[in-house]
Amino acid sequence: MIRVLELLVSLVIVAVLVVVIGVLLPSHGHVERSVEVSNPVRQIYDSLNTLRRFPEWSAERRLDPQLNMEFEGPREGVDAGVRYSGNELVGKGSLKIVSSDPDSQVKMAVENHFAGTDKSYTIRIEPSQSGKTARIFWSYDVDYGWNLLWRYAGLYIHGAPDANVQAALGNLSAMLASFPNVDYKDQDIKVVDVAASPLLFVSTKAPRTLDEVGMATDEATAKLEAFIKKAGLTATGPRRTITTNWGDENYVFDVAIPVSSATFTVDKKDFTIPATPGAVGGDVLEGADDDADAPKTFAPGDIDGNGHLVLDGEVRGVMGYAGKALTAEYTGSAAALPLLRLMEKAWAETHGYGYSEMDDGRFWDELVPPAPAADGSAASAGEETWRVYLPVSE
Repeated sequence: MIRVLELLVSLVIVAVLVVVIGVLLPSHGHVERSVEVSNPVRQIYDSLNTLRRFPEWSAERRLDPQLNMEFEGPREGVDAGVRYSGNELVGKGSLKIVSSDPDSQVKMAVENHFAGTDKSYTIRIEPSQSGKTARIFWSYDVDYGWNLLWRYAGLYIHGAPDANVQAALGNLSAMLASFPNVDYKDQDIKVVDVAASPLLFVSTKAPRTLDEVGMATDEATAKLEAFIKKAGLTATGPRRTITTNWGDENYVFDVAIPVSSATFTVDKKDFTIPATPGAVGGDVLEGADDDADAPKTFAPGDIDGNGHLVLDGEVRGVMGYAGKALTAEYTGSAAALPLLRLMEKAWAETHGYGYSEMDDGRFWDELVPPAPAADGSAASAGEETWRVYLPVSE
């Protein structure tokens, strides 16, 4: 009997010690890790201010490559969220942006299977003094309250919770390293909906100089304008330059003009551009120099191997791209257009939009007609306004 009493007293003492120690343990847990990257601050902020990039930087993805995800709320900013579910190592959880300070900080509410409540990620961005790099500080905070089991679990916050933070930082750093390293902070880039329109185009190429590209563009434009006049059509928008390949030496591209109708008559022959939007241009011109076989010839009215309506000589017809696209305007020399295209690619990456640069996903530039100056003066030489488009997907 005495031994039973001793055992009970010992258990009570242990229980009291467990409670006393538990009460003395911290009611809040905090972990913080950091990494230095070479991306512009705006790229880092935009990548975190949307959870559309969660599949790339997610720590949970490394534990379950088949992780199921469902996005909620707006695409970016406060209330943007994602819910996920995975295997037994991941369980179910969610992230939701609760506050964001441009180019400075993003805070996310976290739900997961770790102990505690009021869990959150706070991600701070601090640029270096040189401005060439930035340090990302990623912290995880959790409250344990008076739940003693949670307080004891907090002793292991440097286990799985810490590993998640470090994995997310590593994934984020690797993801950022894959983006075009250009700063688009001062460039206004928008998402617009583009409606399909019938296009006439000519494929061409030229050495990568402004003069050579300009002459090739003018020659292609003259062919298009002659056919438009012959067909009794009218141009319904600015001329487009559609990039096929911006090579080291040569620029392969298409010159296109949207026209008033997909159906027209030339030399008493009726033509109808196929209604399904397709890819302007093709690989016939680009590969012609390397193809030893004679290219297949097509007669006016035929549909060529790329699905384009053959018209007159090099002129083809196609229904233009329809869907979402990034767009930005720039006034100046055409020599800066490649940089603007890089900016749009970087913007698409950081905001979680897909793009291909293939087929009907290629960039196109529109030469915007100059608006008459208030004093009637002409635009400065070499100062033209361009509108650059990049087709994107959700």
